[in-house]
Amino acid sequence: MLYILWGEDDFSLRQSLEEIKRGIGDQAILAANTSILDSQQVTLDQLRTVCETVPFLAERRLVIVKGLLERFEPRSKSSPRKKTTRVTNQQDEYKSLGSYISKLPDSTVLVLVDGRITSKNPLFRELSNKAEVKPFPLLRGANLRQWIQRRVTEEGGSISPQAVDLLTKLVGSDLWIMS
Repeated sequence: MLYILWGEDDFSLRQSLEEIKRGIGDQAILAANTSILDSQQVTLDQLRTVCETVPFLAERRLVIVKGLLERFEPRSKSSPRKKTTRVTNQQDEYKSLGSYISKLPDSTVLVLVDGRITSKNPLFRELSNKAEVKPFPLLRGANLRQWIQRRVTEEGGSISPQAVDLLTKLVGSDLWIMS
């Protein structure tokens, strides 16, 4: 199974990742069968080795790769000679990764966790129709207000509309400064 979790709302993204973990099974056994890889250092051979490792006393193993799609995000403005070489290498790499990831062992749950990606990302285009894709954009305005209200209610609390508006303004202005 393949999941792609991407976007700038890292709180909701982490919650979704936790839901996936809970859905796999016993958390104590899952801990021994979970590998977290950093995409800046992972190679296709390393990914293959981790994904093809048989789970220990479990049906599934969880492999989380952070930032893999971002590696293939189109970049702007670089020297023509370097750009041609880099693009050719990237094409070979994303095709190899896409081909392998499409044939994961049934015992592996692979979760690609990324920040901002675009529809021009070649690895994302290659994998998105083979994965459960969950985008997590930053919430603003009415969507943020609804999220705050829902979150407070889920936690058993209540909040006035004025407090929701104040939180929306505080979070919105904080995000504006960070952007």
